[in-house]
Amino acid sequence: MLSDVIGPLRVLYLVHALPPCEFSGSPLIAHAYAKRAADRGWKTTVVSADPSVAGWGDVVDVREPGEWFHRVAVPPTRFGTWGLLAASDKRDPKSEATRFFVETLRRTRADLVHVVDNMHLPLDWLDLAKEAGIPVVRTVISTEDLCALGPPVSPASGPAGYCAAPLTPEQCASCLTAKYGNDFAWPDEVGIAGASPKGKDWLLERLKVKRAEAERRFGSVFERVIFSNAAWRHYFEEALPLDPDRVRLIETGADLTVWCHPAARIAKGPGEPLVFTLAGSPDPAGGHLDAVRAFSRPELVDRDDWRLRFLGPVDPAMLAPLLASNPRVEIVGPYQPKDLPAHLATADVGLSTSLFATSDRVTREYLLAGLPVVANPTFGNRDLVVDGRNGIMYDRGQPDGLARAVCGVLDDRALLERLTAAAAAARPMIRSVDDEMAEIVSLYGEVVKARRRSR
Repeated sequence: MLSDVIGPLRVLYLVHALPPCEFSGSPLIAHAYAKRAADRGWKTTVVSADPSVAGWGDVVDVREPGEWFHRVAVPPTRFGTWGLLAASDKRDPKSEATRFFVETLRRTRADLVHVVDNMHLPLDWLDLAKEAGIPVVRTVISTEDLCALGPPVSPASGPAGYCAAPLTPEQCASCLTAKYGNDFAWPDEVGIAGASPKGKDWLLERLKVKRAEAERRFGSVFERVIFSNAAWRHYFEEALPLDPDRVRLIETGADLTVWCHPAARIAKGPGEPLVFTLAGSPDPAGGHLDAVRAFSRPELVDRDDWRLRFLGPVDPAMLAPLLASNPRVEIVGPYQPKDLPAHLATADVGLSTSLFATSDRVTREYLLAGLPVVANPTFGNRDLVVDGRNGIMYDRGQPDGLARAVCGVLDDRALLERLTAAAAAARPMIRSVDDEMAEIVSLYGEVVKARRRSR
């Protein structure tokens, strides 16, 4: 075993949030890694940003019941403007953030730092770890290193919903202007007190600094860079080519614990309405607005043979037009992962409307529940959903693409039965997070052993 070769490791994870503060992709991945690392007996710490932490004097270090790793919650860095301005921040050895991280490295005696993502955290922490002789591993889940918006989704993105590769600073400046307007008061680099409208030249200058810093970190700071699939890696590398010796493809796994004994599916009678469910976050990349538009179209709005259920936090303003005109829409609200099987047991079809998903946890959960999926093709679900077999892929570039796919299921119950049977058969093919973690651990061993040999 690896532990017999390198001994127990001390691992420090960095991520922008952790559950229960946020149940999105990166936080859930970081939590799964930390739990399994700690269960191995490794000393494990997760540092995450938390908006409820007001300042560095209020940092929270806790161990939750049932968890064997430490959670350290710190104040967010440049909350709301991190994507544009964090890369321009100059290192200040005397800053509270720097002193905190240096002390954290000393206290944890970390053998390895794994960056699940570093949004809302100081970017110079990565350099501090490298300079301390600690290898840094990076999981790439989105484009926050290339794009000031995080996921490359803006009003200027075009019919696909996200920006075409390669992402460039010039393109990013256009997207920022399209989203925020020419008069948006971006704060100065030194703080928000001097906020004032900035021109496109100022944006472009900041974005070029951001790109240069990303090239430096991916070229010399990260020992290994992890992608979940080849298509996502190719998209990223069209903008920022990487050393192939440093890149690893590790397929995303799902936590199968809550799916060991899933709730029994509730059979529908011939005349009962079908329940379409949409789980996920209501951010612009989540595609919730596409669902609102589709179910508001004439071909669906007056039908009584469907119900639409939103699982998770929602944007009331976004859903207001649909809720006002249609009583067949239900909002469940936030839920715990352990409750998801019961929620999905009463559904008939899962909607995967994300505009830009690189691993697509939600689609995996639909299939684990035995639900066929109506999906917008993304990097994360192209290998999961087979059009016409266990789901239907729709073309977002067609204004009626999603509505037409939904009507296809409503009008052909025999098709739904075939899709459902194939979705249930796909459950054993969904990879577990334990299998994913086994590859992660192997990578840790590779990196740590190489660093010890170099010493």
